[in-house]
Amino acid sequence: MVEIEFSYINDFEQDERIWAEFMEEFGAQQGVKVHLRPMGWDTAWANLFSYTTLGNGPQVSHVGNTWVSSLVRMNALRPFKSQEIADMGGSSAFMAPNWQTGLLPGDQRVWAIPWTAWIYVICYRKDLLAQVGIDSSTPFGTVEAAKVTIERLVNSSLEIPWLNTQIPLNYRCLLHIAASWIWAAGGEIINKDGTQALFNSPEAIKGLKDWLDTYRAVPTPYKKLSQQETFDLFKSGRAAAVLANIHGTNSFIAAQTPSVVRDNLGVAPVTDTPWTGGGSFVIWDDLRSNPQKEQAAVQLVKFLSSKEINLRYAHQAGSTPSRIDALNEIYPPGNPARDAIMLTAKKGRSYYNMPIWRRIEYQLYEEIGAAVADATEHMSADSTSILHTHLDPLAARLKIALGH
Repeated sequence: MVEIEFSYINDFEQDERIWAEFMEEFGAQQGVKVHLRPMGWDTAWANLFSYTTLGNGPQVSHVGNTWVSSLVRMNALRPFKSQEIADMGGSSAFMAPNWQTGLLPGDQRVWAIPWTAWIYVICYRKDLLAQVGIDSSTPFGTVEAAKVTIERLVNSSLEIPWLNTQIPLNYRCLLHIAASWIWAAGGEIINKDGTQALFNSPEAIKGLKDWLDTYRAVPTPYKKLSQQETFDLFKSGRAAAVLANIHGTNSFIAAQTPSVVRDNLGVAPVTDTPWTGGGSFVIWDDLRSNPQKEQAAVQLVKFLSSKEINLRYAHQAGSTPSRIDALNEIYPPGNPARDAIMLTAKKGRSYYNMPIWRRIEYQLYEEIGAAVADATEHMSADSTSILHTHLDPLAARLKIALGH
């Protein structure tokens, strides 16, 4: 029997059981034994990097899709063949921005197959907004709409008008959330060629300032809450609006009580240029020396990327699939999140692919996290000055790394 190893990053508490079930089912179908290697997000990149240097890695891996370009530049991955891609439904079967994370500029090869989608949205109570005179048809979805709505909410008589989690400084998703505001303002993080840092340009700073304001707008008693605490307040019916990830949003939709929240739930993209990320499957390059294992690895990715498995994982873990046909089933017409999800699937953005993106990503979310802390702890300080204080030195340091 052919034996291969699959590494995955724990996203949800049910993952260990779900992945074991999937591998047992695949093994029975294909006569392949798949050993599992779980990882956590905090250590996954270090583990993946060690595989490229020590050669002791698995044959197939579930990775963060923002990491694919760095792994390709290390000559660590095996590209997927045209027929293999066609067997999985082709590029049109997946969310457009997620598919792009598996490509490199000027390179027609496909290096990763999308698995899950991870996005941020604003969830709101239509009834509570209407109660204070806010039109609940389009209160969010653009930066300008969000600014107006949040200002009106925080000046209203509602108990908890607006929540946005004050995330720990090293929380990687800060950058993912901020990117939507940068792009909506006409800014960029890095230029498309990967040669110049642009996150401290006037356009980017304007977007980041508007983004910081969404943290400053949170009422003082609720500024230090965890993400789960903010979700619980919204789910309990006490909060009017919250910035949430898609997993939290799925839990609001699935909640049985109180029905007033579910029945009045609105969901909007954070801006009209939403960031989207998620997980992807990659096959490691050193596998090509063993045709039997290589074929088994390809078949495993085909199995996992199918609509059936996407749907089963979504139902069991509360995830959001990257496949369009699975999205249509999870978020049918009438689902509160459908419009936001489908807009993101077509018009969302991912980061430009470049060799050292993982390094840039890490340093950026550290500095952006520090900016959030400064902005919320020193409410009278100028947001633009705070951002330049944290981002200008990083931009200067990156000039050398980017070839300037």
